[in-house]
Amino acid sequence: MASVDQTLTDLIGRYPCAYPDRTQALHQVLVVLGAGYEWRDGEVVQRFDSDGTNCLRVHGMFKVSADEADRLSEPGEEILREGRDGTCPAEHLRSRAVELARTPGPLRQDPYPPSTLAPLFNVPADAAADWTAAAREIAEVVIPLWANPSAYELALESSYTAEQRAYVHGERSKALALLEERFGPELLSGGAG
Repeated sequence: MASVDQTLTDLIGRYPCAYPDRTQALHQVLVVLGAGYEWRDGEVVQRFDSDGTNCLRVHGMFKVSADEADRLSEPGEEILREGRDGTCPAEHLRSRAVELARTPGPLRQDPYPPSTLAPLFNVPADAAADWTAAAREIAEVVIPLWANPSAYELALESSYTAEQRAYVHGERSKALALLEERFGPELLSGGAG
């Protein structure tokens, strides 16, 4: 089993371009449905053993040759080195994974839509103290964003049918109620825990 810091260090070390700090990694592990994490014996663990892959495989799949880069470039622009050689643009962060796993940052995108099946909503009674604290920590980040969706999220919802909007609003309400029950109403009102 692994502590929060170990789990986040591993994730950041494998994918520094996607999860460059504690907040991004916690969001992936506890909020994103289908990310491959679950509660087991009071800790969040990967459902399946890691195959050791990292973002370099993905970057390598999208690298372009010098000729392709020249053809694809707009006049006055150039394909970045990472696009030419398949390296990770955040490679310099990989060696700092231990530090970054302890360093919160802003959530760089809208949070994943609330799903009551995600680990954040299913913190077991026997959860390890560090995992309970981590769940509260990411809840403090995502709850205000779910309670007050961004202009992008509102525009997206406006494209839904009335039934789809009702479903999304219902799921959001259920999720916020579950978190209020688990962590207290002060998170919903924006108060510090």
